[in-house]
Amino acid sequence: MRAIVVEQNPGGSVLSMRDLPSPEPGPRQVKIRVRTASVNRADLGQRAGTYQPVSPGGTPVVVGLDAAGDVVTMGSEVRGVHVGDRVMATVSGGLSEEVVVDAALVVPIPPAWTYAEGAAAILGLMTEHNALRTAGDLKPGETVLIHAAASTVGLQCVQLAKYLGAGLIIASVRTDRATDVLRSQGADHVVEVGEAGFADRVLELTDGRGVDVIVDHVGGPYLADNIRCAALLGRLVGVGRLGGAHGDLDLEALAFKRLRIIGVTFRTRDAAEKAAIVATLLSEVDLASEALRPLIDRILPWTEVQQAQDLMAANSHLGKIVLSLLNT
Repeated sequence: MRAIVVEQNPGGSVLSMRDLPSPEPGPRQVKIRVRTASVNRADLGQRAGTYQPVSPGGTPVVVGLDAAGDVVTMGSEVRGVHVGDRVMATVSGGLSEEVVVDAALVVPIPPAWTYAEGAAAILGLMTEHNALRTAGDLKPGETVLIHAAASTVGLQCVQLAKYLGAGLIIASVRTDRATDVLRSQGADHVVEVGEAGFADRVLELTDGRGVDVIVDHVGGPYLADNIRCAALLGRLVGVGRLGGAHGDLDLEALAFKRLRIIGVTFRTRDAAEKAAIVATLLSEVDLASEALRPLIDRILPWTEVQQAQDLMAANSHLGKIVLSLLNT
């Protein structure tokens, strides 16, 4: 089978297409014929060698963290999944013609969705639902602040917060290019983060109370303002570190407000933990809801993966960039 891999050369890492052995599923796994995969911010770190180690001369690192396609075969112990099912899943190395994944991680693609929408949705749905509900303990009517809300996962977080019954939803952005889209997806207020930060504006919008749940995709630079605009018993959920991993923490304010700071990542979760996230998502969310349909910026052939990653790096997209393996 063909796959897009990260390879090292004297000038640095490059993306190339390689022929690799076709994977075979274990007893509790399924094999998926991949139709589409999406581009994620972590793909850039993967190529740079900062997200997943690249070992020269070792097993090639296949690009991609998600995939959508058709089940073509499965292990003897798999139940509830059938050959021919249209599915989406988080995977290691999704940008390949075939992938193998634990059956417990497979999610049916809603009938009205395309393969592209499946690939665009699955990783963000799992991440942001886990951030809002499991880590953030979001309850109906509570206020939510979502940073980097114009990012693909940020947009999905806004959608999910609205779907889950959040009260006031505040979206923070660096520019106003996504204001109309964010409002259409459920944001009540869009706050531009300038030199003065965002805490004063968030406190103003909440009548001085602060927000119950903060989902932060930016990281260190926002930490001090996050603590300042969090409500009593608030929860700060760290999902991304687009702006860096280090920030100033006021421990007195943390203790006074009795705040919780929770980190979210999939890299340290085993298969059972990921399966529990899928099960919780499916038990609480009707993925067929039109309100959760993902936004797609563009669909490119998978042979244009370099261009797709360059677009991601340039932040010139609004919605998911999807790569299609169909008709290749």
